[in-house]
Amino acid sequence: MRSIATVLTALVIAGTVSACGGTQPDGAPAPAAEETLRAVSTTDGSLTVRREPSAEGAVLTRLSESTALGSPRVLLVEERRDGWVKVALPVRPNGSTGWVAEDDVLLEPVRGSVRIDLAKRRLVYTLDGRQVTSAEVAIGTTRNPTPTGDFFVTDRIRPADPDGAYGAFALGISAHSETLTEFAGGDGQIGIHGTNAIASIGRAVSHGCVRVTNDVAALLAGIPLGTPVAIR
Repeated sequence: MRSIATVLTALVIAGTVSACGGTQPDGAPAPAAEETLRAVSTTDGSLTVRREPSAEGAVLTRLSESTALGSPRVLLVEERRDGWVKVALPVRPNGSTGWVAEDDVLLEPVRGSVRIDLAKRRLVYTLDGRQVTSAEVAIGTTRNPTPTGDFFVTDRIRPADPDGAYGAFALGISAHSETLTEFAGGDGQIGIHGTNAIASIGRAVSHGCVRVTNDVAALLAGIPLGTPVAIR
């Protein structure tokens, strides 16, 4: 798929369980899971990402205010600390993180998540704790496998030709191919997209992207930027 870029990594902290089967003492309510957040850049120019949560920290990178495909710059939050936000980065190597000043971003809750099971070749989209869709997918080949890890949605794209190779809709995610540094003029960034090759669904045939049928792609069109995407 062409270059597809942007940011987010899920922050879900399970409630503490006791040594006796996980019940709370004296009927006390279970602690709530911490909210998953996305960080939307509010800078007029580049967003400075540092190695440590400090204005004196070394600069890891500077991200433009929008992605290469024109989407607003949105990153997935991993941690907050004293006016700083640790975010997942849409750069190589996969799993990279850094710190941005909280004053440079708008923090917003994320209600949904995507999970892709490569062994089962299945995508599940959950919203507000309820399953919205579960669909069979095509994945990367042994030579160019779909990377595993925790990623997030960076772009929402409507291809010019809905009957083309990328179908009616595509999501760019923060993952990059671990075998291809260039593909079709892009930098090997991974996407989830529709397809005109319906027979490929359920097979390991792509260059790393995750293919879904066009009707499923249409359902995914409402997924916001920054939504966590877990690939296992």
